Amino acid sequence: MVAVSAEVAVESDRLTPLRWLGFAGSALVAVGGLGAGALPRPDPLSDAPVLRLLRHGAGPGICIAVAAVGMALLVLAWWRVRPAGSRWLTRTAALWAVPLALTPPLFSRDLYIYGAQGLLLARGYDPYQVGPAAMTSGPGVDWLTSISPTWADTPAPYGPLFLFFSSRIAAAAQGDLIAAVFGLRVLAVLGVVALALLVPRLATAFGAPPDRAQWLVVANPLLLTALVAGGHNEAVMLPFLAAALLVAARAGERVWVAAAGAGVLIGFAVATKVSAVVALPFVVLVIAAGTPAATGWHWWVRRIRVGAVVLGAALGTLALVCLAAGLDAGFVHALAVTNGMSTQWTSIPTGWGLAAGWFTSADDTVLDAARALGTLVTAVLLVVLWWRVRHAEPGRVAGACAAALVVLAFLGASFHPWYLVWALVPLAAATDTWPRLTHAVAIVSTALCFLVLPDGYNLARATEVPGIIFDLLLTAAAVGYVSWKATSHERA
Repeated sequence: MVAVSAEVAVESDRLTPLRWLGFAGSALVAVGGLGAGALPRPDPLSDAPVLRLLRHGAGPGICIAVAAVGMALLVLAWWRVRPAGSRWLTRTAALWAVPLALTPPLFSRDLYIYGAQGLLLARGYDPYQVGPAAMTSGPGVDWLTSISPTWADTPAPYGPLFLFFSSRIAAAAQGDLIAAVFGLRVLAVLGVVALALLVPRLATAFGAPPDRAQWLVVANPLLLTALVAGGHNEAVMLPFLAAALLVAARAGERVWVAAAGAGVLIGFAVATKVSAVVALPFVVLVIAAGTPAATGWHWWVRRIRVGAVVLGAALGTLALVCLAAGLDAGFVHALAVTNGMSTQWTSIPTGWGLAAGWFTSADDTVLDAARALGTLVTAVLLVVLWWRVRHAEPGRVAGACAAALVVLAFLGASFHPWYLVWALVPLAAATDTWPRLTHAVAIVSTALCFLVLPDGYNLARATEVPGIIFDLLLTAAAVGYVSWKATSHERA
């Protein structure tokens, strides 16, 4: 026991410089955000003594470079601390998060959008029917200048639970945008804290290494920058998803209690962001895996019964949240309206449509067709992933759930870097049967850390041609791989 403690102490001492290297990187990202972040409009601190130098003239350009260097240091430290233990990683991630929580919004203007949509609901409007521009007078109308113009007349695509939270925060801010943004960031930080507590327990319940899980999720620079600095509402959705998977894994003989509990938690996750619904059929498999072995119709009956309880509990929870928030299910329609508003090659089907647009004048038609094809391919892949693990142990099911969320993210009509964090929670619970997916997600996480500038400008806009070519090559490689696997299977 003494020898083990000494070994852990030596390992911690060896990794301590990397902890502080990551902190230095995080601090540089935060400093860069002071001059080149997603600042409010108008900027109330534009002429403050020190900030004046950072926000005018060459200051923003220098701050962008500083943030890039900081991000590189943070990513480097993250990769180098991979052997560390779960508790050490938790403390390290907390340290790295501190500067990011104290800087202006970074890499996105969504915190301002959340505040405006929350204020819309607080003032009695239906955010599923109108955009923030419907507020033409009264306290908070000046918030509109800080949001992206695209969202001024656009209904909110977020679930009623998140809009309820944001409306309460906006109302408490009493017309002060900075106070509202601070409240929304506190909500995001609390979500990340909950995630840090849940992830090791989730990994242990599924038989996955908790240190790897904590490294992949909570210490991940993409998650820290997107959810802490950016304040995205995935910070609220992911703890509910993690808790649902944890309840499912611990079902044991209390199958129906677990099914109801997991359904309630999935309902809360969907009431925050609809993408969480993809995890529901995989949660059903995890719960049903603990039931007595069955074959044929008995197997299907068990899973249908478990699925009915999970789905019923999720829908009931969603209905109660809508009632409490004073909203209906309009977020489904709003999501359909807003889906695809961002036209960037980072969405693979959008890349197909943009490529086809090079050879035809009907740009919108081919883009819509390509995105429809992407939706069809997504549906097929989700069914295939579920089918392949229908008899598998829970760790493999979790990996398939993560793969399904990766597919949903990249084959959707729009893609933003923080969409990748959807897959991190179930991937943390995946056993070693999914090593390639884990490595791929970690590598892509690294690349996505550098795709967006501190002020929210997405570099995908400036790299359209090479990005489209990359989409085509990636698609060709995927089709070739599937064809090769099918041919090999037939020969075998």
